[in-house]
Parts: sequence; structure tokens; C-alpha cells
Amino acid sequence: MEFNAVMEKYFLPEKINTKWLVEMAVSLIAPLLILALRPIGLDTRQSIVVAGVLLAIIWWSSGIVKKIPASIFLVLVFCFASGAGMKTVFSFPLSETFPMIIITYLFSQAISNSGLIDKIFEPLLLRFVHTPVECLVAMTILFYLTMYVIPQPLARLIIVAAMFDEFLRRTTLPDGTRAVLMYAVFLMEAVVNMSAKDADMIMNHVAAGFSEIPISNGMWMKYMLPPTLVCCVLVMILFTTLFHRDMLGHRIELKAKADESPAPLNRQQKIALVIIAATVILWMTNSIHGINNTLITIAATLLLFGIRILHREDLRTIDITTLIFLTAAFAIGGVMKACGAADKVFGLLTGIFPTQFDIGYLMLMVLVSMLLHMMLGSNTTTLSVVVPGMMILCGDIVSSPVIVFTAIVSVSFHAILPFHSVSMMIGASNGYFPSKHVTRMGIPATFLVYAAAVCVFLPYWKLMGLL
Repeated sequence: MEFNAVMEKYFLPEKINTKWLVEMAVSLIAPLLILALRPIGLDTRQSIVVAGVLLAIIWWSSGIVKKIPASIFLVLVFCFASGAGMKTVFSFPLSETFPMIIITYLFSQAISNSGLIDKIFEPLLLRFVHTPVECLVAMTILFYLTMYVIPQPLARLIIVAAMFDEFLRRTTLPDGTRAVLMYAVFLMEAVVNMSAKDADMIMNHVAAGFSEIPISNGMWMKYMLPPTLVCCVLVMILFTTLFHRDMLGHRIELKAKADESPAPLNRQQKIALVIIAATVILWMTNSIHGINNTLITIAATLLLFGIRILHREDLRTIDITTLIFLTAAFAIGGVMKACGAADKVFGLLTGIFPTQFDIGYLMLMVLVSMLLHMMLGSNTTTLSVVVPGMMILCGDIVSSPVIVFTAIVSVSFHAILPFHSVSMMIGASNGYFPSKHVTRMGIPATFLVYAAAVCVFLPYWKLMGLL
């Protein structure tokens, strides 16, 4: 890619005009006021850090400045003004999660290149899915089945969405029903991803990284998988009720007779299937053999390069923008805590929380998380702010895993506009469904988040001794 093309894609705003200049000027007002006034007892260093974080969040949320330059700006502020060590600023690139995310981009691309998902799962859809409700259940099951097969969450979503889009276009369903079901693909993926830490290699790992008590994938599944299964059922019931005209009374029938004998796997696909299956088995039995999952994935990816499922051009699938953004976002909590700004900023909310944990305390934690999510938009940005903040506010009352899990429940599938979720933005921008479906489900889903947190997750956590 030429230098100019790189600058236009990753660094320069789409248009530098009067509107952009006004928006840029407005974005600077609050940070400059913080620098000038130093409110809530902030010293010079702390005010620079808080102003930098606020400005970066404004840029991330509004898109006034693209993610890479906004993230680099924030990292530079942390490096030269915070006084925090480089290990704190670059905690994400120095973690094991960083290389794992990089290699899973390639591993997921290999799954896409191989065509195995279409060959294996599409014939099953043609055979067993006959109604929209069955389709809703099937997509939920498919996300669970592919959780470890396609570890990169956005890649998994894109592949599964493309498969369902192709499947539904071959049926006699009206366009409205097809759009509703395609929205369900993106909704159910967000719910399913609460089940395991490894279900979302980005969001869940970022949240767990802030926990003072290490959270393994096994621990996450112990406390989150059973209640998430119940939550899946509740979301499906609410979804079917809200979209009953499209979900009920329709049959899924093919426009043309399906080929009863799909083409068999070729030699390359068979080898790829063996490599992928072996990789998944090694991931799932990690507690037995102890081999590092990152090393397993690197070895599998190299083998996939060796059989020419992966090619040099597939290196472009590594999302540099996301990696740089996560480097900055992941550093926010640690840097603010290191320089003392976190105690002063989040100390403003100390008085609103009760002195002991109860249902009201949990509901307040959910409320704070959802409000920040509605303002910040990005799930990852929200978690990088709210989880460290909750550690300061609630850490003496609630254990850090409960804080992490509550924040995940609060923001994972709650979106009122596509802006509130990267996956929803992908679905809407690709024309799979209209934005109004997100709002139609998102408003009642707000109450479902509370109901699930209080009536499903909280009792289960108490039963399992987490509280």
C-alpha cells in the first residue's frame, strides 16, 4: 500500500472542512478546562492524564480523529506526562493476549479460506432448520460450536453471518424476515460471547486483565456459562416476542431443491480439518498437557501456511488499528491508578454506593456500566474505563471477578444504536439489517439486562460461592 493511501486510510480525517474544524475545536474545550482549572484536587500530572484520556475518548467515540492517531496521542501522553512506568503503559503488548490475538487473526482467516464452515454446517442447516425460531436456535448453537474453531470473535461473526445470509437468500422467506434473522445473528453472538473468556479474545481478555484475582478461562466458564445459557433463552424469548410477525407463522423452504450430495472435501481441506481439529482439542485440554495456547496456535498457523491454506497476503487480515487502539485503551486504568488520578476521579462516585453489597448495589453497578457504555459506544473502551473504576469504588465490598463479570453482563449485548457495538455497526453497514432493529430490541433489552443480572447471574454466583 502506498504511503499516501496508508495516511488516508489510517491517519487523515476524511474531510478537513469547516464542520470538522468546529468539531475539533469543541472536542478540545473540556480537556483544556481540566488543564486550566485542575478540578477535584488534580495536580499538574494528573490533570494532563485525565485531559488526555477524555480527549482520546471523545475522538474514539465521535470519529473526529481516527483511532490510530488518537491512540498514539494517548500513549504519548502516558509515556511523557503520567510518570507511570513503561510496563504499565505497554501492559497490553507485553501480555500473552497480544500475540494470541495477532495469530488468531491468521488462524481465523485460514478457516475462511478453507471453506470448511460451508461444507460442514450449511448442509445441516438445510436439513434441520425449517422455521425462523429454529434458525434462531441454530445460530446460537453454531456460535457455541465455532467458539474454539474460529477464536477471533469478529472473524467468527463475519463468517457465520455470511453463511446465514447465503442460506436465507436461498429460501422463500420475505426480505423483512430475513433482515430480522440477520440482526439475530449479531445479537446472539454478543450473548454467547459472555459464556467463556476465550469466546471474545479482545473484550473479555481486556476486562479480565484488570482483575486483581487472575481469571482463567475455566474459572470464567464456571461462573458465567450456565447463567449465560439461561440468558440466551431469555433473549430469544424477548426477541421472538418483539419480532413475532416475522418470527412466527413462516416456513423456511428453499427456492430450488438443494443438492443432496455436496462435493466431498478435497485433500487440502481434509489436512486443514485435521490441523484445526487437533488445535481445538489441544486448546480444550490445556489443563492436562500444559502446552501454551499461543504456541499451539502459532504452530497450527505455520502448518496452514505450509499447506497453502494461508498466503502472504493474508497477513493483511491482522487488524493493526484494533491492536494500537487496545494498547491505549488497556493502559487507561493502570496509568490513572499509578499517577493517582483514578482515586480522585472515581472518588466522586463513592457516595452513591451503599456500604454493603445487596441487590441495589448490583443494580447500581449495572447502571453505571450501561450509562458509560451509552456515552462511550465501544464495549472495549467502556470496559477499560469502568472496570478499573469499579475496582476503586467497589473493590473493598465486592471481589474483582464479580466486578468484571457484572461489567460484561452490563455491556455485552446491550446496544440501543449500532454505534454502541462494533459488531452491530458491521452488520448495519453491510446492509444485513436496518438500524431500527437495534433500537427496537435495545430498549426492552435494557430491562432484560437488569432482570438477568438480578434473577439469573446473582443467585447463581451466590450458589457457587463467588459472593
